[in-house]
Amino acid sequence: MNIKCAIMQPHFFPWAGYFNLISKVDKFVFLDDVQYSKNSWHNRNYIIVDREKFLINIPVVKSSLDTKIKDKVIDKQNNSKNRISKIIFQSYSKHKYYEDLSELMNYFLSLESKYLSDCNINIIKFVSSKLKIQTQFLCSSDLSLTETRTYKLIKILEKLNAKEYISPIGAKGYLTEDHFETLTDIKLHFHEFSGTNYSQMNQNAFIKNLSILDVVANLGWKNTEIYIKSSS
Repeated sequence: MNIKCAIMQPHFFPWAGYFNLISKVDKFVFLDDVQYSKNSWHNRNYIIVDREKFLINIPVVKSSLDTKIKDKVIDKQNNSKNRISKIIFQSYSKHKYYEDLSELMNYFLSLESKYLSDCNINIIKFVSSKLKIQTQFLCSSDLSLTETRTYKLIKILEKLNAKEYISPIGAKGYLTEDHFETLTDIKLHFHEFSGTNYSQMNQNAFIKNLSILDVVANLGWKNTEIYIKSSS
């Protein structure tokens, strides 16, 4: 069997391209046992507030620089989840598919995860199920590997008997530097998502690369599925 695999760190309410990548593979691995990065997509993303691009983020507890993503704890003081949800609900309350967005946000509010990665992974799995994506999900932390960088990716792929690796285009630099294609027979492909502009309520100019939240609010689950799966 020609197994296609992708490996990504778990992001907070990822953009549409993240789900497009998931839809293109048989197995998707959450790279959760690498170092947490401050000011990254791990705990934040963009939506539209008052017609402008707006950054939402879920606060995390301060920890040592070498803390792994899977060990990063959500700071639950000041009802951060309720604050984020209030901003989202207010910003998209008049959108056509507000009810679909509400379903996603109510799921988010129901999560009792202590750790950021658990929260992110649950959200990603929930959205994927709503988009009828059948990909199998795994976590790299369950594979007990000690390698780093490209060598870690290759070990993951070998454990999963993958024949093809679809990598985000952003990783091309270090994969090339580490000579991925000379270290393994696994075929390497780079993923570039170029989704078409969709109708954003009350926007004169399209704002791209927003969280999946914006897509669902403007398109609803059914059309979001079509948008995600039909885009290159």
